[in-house]
Amino acid sequence: MVDEEAEKAAQPPPVPTIDVPDVLGRPHQLVRATRKALGRSKTVVDTRGTPEVIPLHVSREQADRALRIMHALLTEAESRGYQVETRTDLHRGQAVHQMVIVIRGHALPLAITEQTTKVPHEPTAQEIRQQQRNPWSRIPKYDHEFNGCLELGAPAKSWYQHSYTYRDSSRWTLESHLGHLLHNLEQRAAAAERQQREEELRKAEQRRRWYAAVAQARERQVERHRANVLVEQVQALHQANEIRAFCRAARTRADGASAAAEELEWFQWAEAYADRIDPLSAPLATPPDPPASREALRELLQGDLHTHPWPFDSKGSWMPPQEKVAQRP
Repeated sequence: MVDEEAEKAAQPPPVPTIDVPDVLGRPHQLVRATRKALGRSKTVVDTRGTPEVIPLHVSREQADRALRIMHALLTEAESRGYQVETRTDLHRGQAVHQMVIVIRGHALPLAITEQTTKVPHEPTAQEIRQQQRNPWSRIPKYDHEFNGCLELGAPAKSWYQHSYTYRDSSRWTLESHLGHLLHNLEQRAAAAERQQREEELRKAEQRRRWYAAVAQARERQVERHRANVLVEQVQALHQANEIRAFCRAARTRADGASAAAEELEWFQWAEAYADRIDPLSAPLATPPDPPASREALRELLQGDLHTHPWPFDSKGSWMPPQEKVAQRP
């Protein structure tokens, strides 16, 4: 038995359609700006090099349809809370103009173009004369003529080229797939957001491991320093006791005869020196920790010491920077 209700509930909701008006009464502000930038050309409309407009490259006959499609898409995007912006960036010293829809902080560029069909080239009289004067000149074999099929998606040479593009086909029109295009943009923005959070989590884990390694290196440094001090104290105690035993033996030998003044002076200095180096002649305390600089920990910490801000202050206190870590989706 098949639970039809459960099967229907498991299906993703249908993608809403976006209605394209037949006539633009109050066009979107970018559509108005693009209309003004169309120029007087009677054959080709190309606004890809014009700032603050929609990038178009279509025949004059398809310009009105292209603007109505963009009006419907941009209006729907803004009704969902997204931003529509135009941007100008420098690429290899040249200005690149884009129109983007910003979803969850991710800017997705769009351009609308008309597809072309390759047709045999008819040489002009000028081209024929040019070839007669210069046999090495070439006359193109084909021309690329607009064929009335519009294409909307990521512009050529952009980061998202071939990522999301919808076009007219023999089975559907571009207008009928505007909802799918916007849905695609939403999915890509969500995927980029997840990837960004995962990258933040990865970097946060790297920072955590690095600071943990620094803390462990500091513990080993302090442990080694205290062990060295303890061994030095034990050695100093043995040395002090040996000096005292030596002095006692020397005094015992001198009891049978009168000790010279110089010998007595030497005994006194030696016994005083033993008291000075004896670690038990004063209360014991934990020795101060060694410096916690990068140079001091270089031997114990493998890898780059400048990967992250140093977590110790000038007094050796542990003060790692407080950073917000993204929550795992």
